Amino acid sequence: QSLGALSLDKIIFIPSGNPPHKSRDVLSAETRYKLTVLAACLNPRFEVSDYEIKKDSVSYTIDMLKHFEKILRGEMIFLLGMDALNDLKDWKDGGSILNNFTLGVWRRSGTMPPEGFGENPRIKRIDAPEIPVSSSMIRKNIREGRPYRYLLPEKVYEYINAMELYL
Repeated sequence: QSLGALSLDKIIFIPSGNPPHKSRDVLSAETRYKLTVLAACLNPRFEVSDYEIKKDSVSYTIDMLKHFEKILRGEMIFLLGMDALNDLKDWKDGGSILNNFTLGVWRRSGTMPPEGFGENPRIKRIDAPEIPVSSSMIRKNIREGRPYRYLLPEKVYEYINAMELYL
């Protein structure tokens, strides 16, 4: 949806390595990278970067954005959900992200845009149908033995089952 809505040439997925806001019971960075590669292989305009998972230090979005700003040619748009945009003020250098980088933002159910949302020229709204699926919902379905097969790409589903992830 974002490729067309924002006229993007490609999307680079960057699994976080060691995020400061997540508990330590998340999957390993290598496993998250593998799952992302399996999902991204469905579209030739999707790429996956291992930049974050190769870092030994805590992963901060501002550092990742500055890194990719140096190596990419052309305009770069950081994609995130409305819920993450609302939390941006609490992120390391969140104001700098908001003021210095272009953001592509998806609507999220029950999430209102922050004050001044429509006034910031660096924020581009992605008007696409909302898909009522979240990673937390999928993990919960797996743990509770509920169906989730059709919520994921087939290769991701097969890998999760083979490795018995999230059980």
